[in-house]
Amino acid sequence: MLPTGHIEWTWAGLNVIQRSTGHFVDADYRLVALATILPDLIDKPLAWFVFPDANAALFFGHTLLLNALLWLIVWASGHLRSWLVYLLAFSSHLLADRMWGFTQTLLWPLRGWGWHQWQHVSTPQEMLNAYLEIIVQEPILLVLEALGLMLLAWFIVDRKLMYPHRLTEFLRTGRPPADPVTVEVES
Repeated sequence: MLPTGHIEWTWAGLNVIQRSTGHFVDADYRLVALATILPDLIDKPLAWFVFPDANAALFFGHTLLLNALLWLIVWASGHLRSWLVYLLAFSSHLLADRMWGFTQTLLWPLRGWGWHQWQHVSTPQEMLNAYLEIIVQEPILLVLEALGLMLLAWFIVDRKLMYPHRLTEFLRTGRPPADPVTVEVES
C-alpha cells in the first residue's frame, strides 16, 4: 500500500472508532499519520543507504520483532493507555501491507537473517519503478488505493474539513474540530 493509502485507511478507522465509541478522542491525527507510515520511513532509507544490495525494501520496520519491542517498551513505561492509538496505527501497517505473505521479513530473525527478496530498489527511481510494477501485477492495490481516497473524502465531509477554518484548526491541532452545536428554538 502507498503511504497515502496507509494514512487514509487509518484516519477513517480512527474516525469510526471515535464516532462510535468515544475512544481516542484526544488522538492527534498528525501523529497517527506518522505512526502508520513509520515502518516505511524506517525501511526505505535502509534500502537506499544501508542495504542497497539486499534486493529488498522491507526490513526492521516490517517485523513482528520491532512491533513487539515497541509495545513492550510503551507498556513497561506505563504509557500504554496514552500511546495505544499510535501503537495500533504503527502495527496496522503490517496488516495493510499484507505482511503475512512476506514471512521471511515479518518473522525476522526466526526464519533466518535474510529479508524477503524483491528487486533492486536502492534509488528512489528504482523504488518508483518497482511500485509501478506491483500495481500492474496486483491490480487489487489500485482498488484499495481508490477506496482509500473515498475514505479520505468521507472523513473530510464527516468532519466538515472542507471549510477552511475547520481544516486550518485540524492541521494546527491534529484534532478534528468539535461539531457545531445546534440549538433548537421553541416557538
